Amino acid sequence: MANKWVNLTDKERNYLLSLLGREDTKETKSITKKLKDSNKRIKVSSAKGKGRNLQSWVCERISKLINIPFENQNDNSLIQSRQMGQSGADVILRGEARRKFPYTVECKSVEVIHFREFVEQARKYSDEGGWLLVIRTKSIPETTVTMSWGTFEMLFEKEMKK
Repeated sequence: MANKWVNLTDKERNYLLSLLGREDTKETKSITKKLKDSNKRIKVSSAKGKGRNLQSWVCERISKLINIPFENQNDNSLIQSRQMGQSGADVILRGEARRKFPYTVECKSVEVIHFREFVEQARKYSDEGGWLLVIRTKSIPETTVTMSWGTFEMLFEKEMKK
C-alpha cells in the first residue's frame, strides 16, 4: 500500500482524535497513534545535529570532488562547515576551494520542505558563483540539490566545452 501525505492543522488533528476516541477498533487505535505521534516535535538539539551531519556530509563530498582536504576542526581549513546558528552560507569555502567550487551552499535536513523560504535563504548568501540548496528528507530517498537555471546553464556549458 502506498503512503499518502496529508497536512492537517493542529485543530483538525485534535478534531479527528476526538472522533476516533469514540470507537475502539484496531484501525482507529492505529490511526490515533499516528495522529498522536505527529504531534511530537523533534528536540532542538536533535534538529541541529541533523543539520550539522548534513553540512559535514556536503563538505566531505565537495572535498572529494575538488581534491582538497576537509578538516572541520581547523579554523584555517579551506572547506569548513559553519556552526549552527551563525549567519551565512552553511559551507564555508576559502581560496583554492572557492575557485574550484564557486557555489554558495545552503543545507536543509528537514521533514517539511518550505521551498520558497529555503531558496530565498540560499540566494541571500550567494554571490556571482551561484547557489545550491541541498535537501535531505525522509520523504525523498536521496539527498537532492536545487539550483537556479543560470547555475545549471553555466554547468551545462562548461560540460559541453569539454
